[in-house]
Amino acid sequence: MNDGDVIQRVREQYERMSKSQQKVAEFFITSEEALYLPAARIAEILEVSHSTVVRTAQAIGFEGFPDLQAALQERVFGRATSAATYELGRRKLGEEQPPPNDPTLLFQRLMLADARSIENLITAIRAEDFTASVDRLIAARGVYVIGLRSSAPMARSFGMALRQMRPNCTLLEPGTGDLVDQIFEMDERDVVFAICFGRYATMTLRCMDFARRVGAHVIAVTDTPLSPAARRATVSFVVREGVWFHGASAALLSLLNAFISAMLIQQPDLAKQRLERIGNTLKYFDVFDSADDAPPLRED
Repeated sequence: MNDGDVIQRVREQYERMSKSQQKVAEFFITSEEALYLPAARIAEILEVSHSTVVRTAQAIGFEGFPDLQAALQERVFGRATSAATYELGRRKLGEEQPPPNDPTLLFQRLMLADARSIENLITAIRAEDFTASVDRLIAARGVYVIGLRSSAPMARSFGMALRQMRPNCTLLEPGTGDLVDQIFEMDERDVVFAICFGRYATMTLRCMDFARRVGAHVIAVTDTPLSPAARRATVSFVVREGVWFHGASAALLSLLNAFISAMLIQQPDLAKQRLERIGNTLKYFDVFDSADDAPPLRED
């Protein structure tokens, strides 16, 4: 059984599990510690019984916890990069070092962590899911983008870039009753692209529910395969680092950039025409300051 099978089986059994088993199942597929910690230690961390850990593995479809752990280890060590494997080994030996007081050292550590996150994301994304989603974003009659709260900056940036690549792209921004006006014409010809991280915005989830109800294809970018957004999506892309209170993780930004870049490469003529029209319109409205009109620099 590969990692995809594990996630699919968890999804199928998730609603039937007890709250304690759901907590254990989420830990199995979202935490690297599940690859090497014994069942007793996992039970201690999650504050559940040892038997709950074992029964959760059995509910997923394994004879016991060791079989599940072996399957997860095979996936990681078979597909992960050498850097990711090294990182896992380092975590097994001890906790993260405390943040340095030197801002330069902190900046270097954070940027290296971002680089590792992007590298790990490459191995986690299924190529066929990415390709199919790009095709959907190109072929759809209309694309609706939604991301609220901490996800809003990335949703706005992605929506604006998407409008430059194709027509009929709507950024859903709920106000006072106007969301209905934005989505009531949605049907099976459309795609909803939702960016949704914990804590999960209720309005985003309701829009996803409505989209599935009318037959639209739903793409979600979220932080766990078992998140409320992932369970509502037709296909989901998991970026575990998600978003911080002040903005997006580097891995999330890189993934969204990959979607836009792939669309640009697949339809270069259309993108060029639209970008030229946008450029002419910006020029007409004098949106940007012209360097030619700037006063000369003082030579004091």
